[in-house]
Amino acid sequence: MKKNNYFKKKIVHICILIFIVVLILITAGIFMLKYNIEGETNLPFNITKISTICTAESSLNELDDGAWKSNIIQKDNIFFTIQKNEEYKKTDGISKIIFTNFVINKNKEIGETNIYKPSKENNEYSYLDEYIVLDNLEYVGAQSTNTELLQINNQGGVIGISIATRNLGDYIVNENEKLASDGTLLGKIGLNFDDIKLNISFDIIIETESGNKFKSNINLTLPEENIIEKGISKTEDTELKNIIFKRF
Repeated sequence: MKKNNYFKKKIVHICILIFIVVLILITAGIFMLKYNIEGETNLPFNITKISTICTAESSLNELDDGAWKSNIIQKDNIFFTIQKNEEYKKTDGISKIIFTNFVINKNKEIGETNIYKPSKENNEYSYLDEYIVLDNLEYVGAQSTNTELLQINNQGGVIGISIATRNLGDYIVNENEKLASDGTLLGKIGLNFDDIKLNISFDIIIETESGNKFKSNINLTLPEENIIEKGISKTEDTELKNIIFKRF
């Protein structure tokens, strides 16, 4: 009888142990699922706004007969506002902001599309070969934001990238013709809205002075509005529902 009681108690203990292990695994699974859905909920720095300005510009070149030729470039500029999280109680600073793993899918394979880094302060761009981003674009933390030097204030700032499509075509400017330097230029060389739309995805990494690294994927379809009709498209996203940062 004592032997039977011993085995019964042992079985009960084993069942309790199995229940505890299963409960721990379920709890861990719930936390992992929650993390995959929500990511980090208390980052030291947050992206608080993503803004875009999409339009076109041209450079005029004089031809031998005195006429002018306009070479047209479409550009989609993306700006990121990064701010210190006031709910984060530890002292920290931005060490680096890295843009990487760029993938561009275009509706129509026209022109030559590249990612460009700023050539001047205030996120100003010159669409020359020397400013093409070949792999990663890295901003380093500094005392102040200077986009020409690829620096961001270590407590936050506004930085950006530009997607530009060159060699879309030339337009011969008629005498006395007033040429608007915006998206309506694209219509003058026979392009429509579907021709110029693209989707871009890339990773943004926030690396802090304390050694923490957080990564999120960004996915955008640009332009959002028909710049061939409107000339320019400006958007702002402050809800950022699809931006999920995770440690790595």
